[in-house]
Amino acid sequence: MADTKAKEAKISVKVIVDKVNKRVVYAEADYTFVDILFSFMTLPLGTIVRLLEKHDDKKFEGLGSLKNLYQSLENCPECYLPTEECKYMLLNLRTLAYDHCRNLKLQIDNTEPLKYFQCDVCRKGYPIKSVFGTCTTTKCITYGKLLDKDVGFKKTDVCVSGGGVFVSDIGAFIVTDDLCVMPYTSANSIRLLTDHRITDQSCLEDIKLDMGCEEILHLLKMALSLDSVFTYLVFHRISSIRDLVVPSQRSDIVQTVLMKKDVSATHKMHLEVSLQKSTGKLLFAEARGDFIGFLFGNLSIPLGTVVGELMKGGVSSLTCINNIFKSISDMSVRRYLKSQDIKDILLKDLKIDRGLQKVKHSGMFIVTDDLIITPSSSYSTLCTLNNKKVSFDDVETYEISIGSIEGLKILNASLTSCSTLTDSLEHLLKK
Repeated sequence: MADTKAKEAKISVKVIVDKVNKRVVYAEADYTFVDILFSFMTLPLGTIVRLLEKHDDKKFEGLGSLKNLYQSLENCPECYLPTEECKYMLLNLRTLAYDHCRNLKLQIDNTEPLKYFQCDVCRKGYPIKSVFGTCTTTKCITYGKLLDKDVGFKKTDVCVSGGGVFVSDIGAFIVTDDLCVMPYTSANSIRLLTDHRITDQSCLEDIKLDMGCEEILHLLKMALSLDSVFTYLVFHRISSIRDLVVPSQRSDIVQTVLMKKDVSATHKMHLEVSLQKSTGKLLFAEARGDFIGFLFGNLSIPLGTVVGELMKGGVSSLTCINNIFKSISDMSVRRYLKSQDIKDILLKDLKIDRGLQKVKHSGMFIVTDDLIITPSSSYSTLCTLNNKKVSFDDVETYEISIGSIEGLKILNASLTSCSTLTDSLEHLLKK
């Protein structure tokens, strides 16, 4: 659990407000706030879902279908996973940045530090080779006993020397309403005022925002749903909520960009999709463990890695998160970011164990349009049709194959849409 002091801490941000138009022009913040903004990039998607579950503001349904996907993993029987420890590790992910983030002034990630366990026999030092585990429900592969004895091993804390965790403390920063981050300079300040057509100080005022962990989590949720975060915080205006998923406006762009990639040699996953004849709506897909492992594996990817991959194809739809990513990319190493290693940790794949994503291929699964996953059975199929009020004679099926193009589209749609399969696979169903 996060340190109590870090939970109770507050940080202050000064926002510059346009009183006439009731909008925030920009915010002024020190390295502590910028550190926290940048730390959003290091959070795996599954961790974000778990952290935001307690925020019930229905106006901000960030992360589309990923909440259903996370709950499906929670409910997935262990017999479908390679080991009992697999589910625990996927639900309690720690990236390379985890230890760095424990030095933040506000620690929003409540994932427990990693602990190691042994069974009774191994703990007493009898075997030549000791067996360790990270989950107390796992059994020793040598003696078959539960690994329920805490070894007491404590990983050395990451030492932060001077300034912040990710950025230096040499000056203040400007953070725009859509979360672009830049060093504070008079030129940057004047440019933003001019861009907002503000010519004198009479229409401006300063407002101080005090933020704790709850407010930061709310800010994260808004950043996944809004384009004007600070304006909402100050004026509670929701007119800036973007249209989350409008396939008719974006599908052609997404398809054009992604089709430029050569995927002839990539692994293909096979699905049998069921559609409603009368409406053409995708009802569910039946898939093997490789596709389920792919979906569960998306929960392990850090937000910065997801956005970076989607931005390469020009298809990321998360404006504020994109801007944080671009701000880190453009920021000078050593002058503002503390090192190249820090920059890499924030932006690049953090090498989570991909073996955790495997699901046994012998099983079949039902996947609904909004990514609810259940083991396949006649009962689950009938329940799905009954819940959607679809008669049995109004169903037709197609077999499709998907590769990296569709995988990227599924990942993109799952961030914002509650009809992920329809929005990402619709082009394969048009005959």
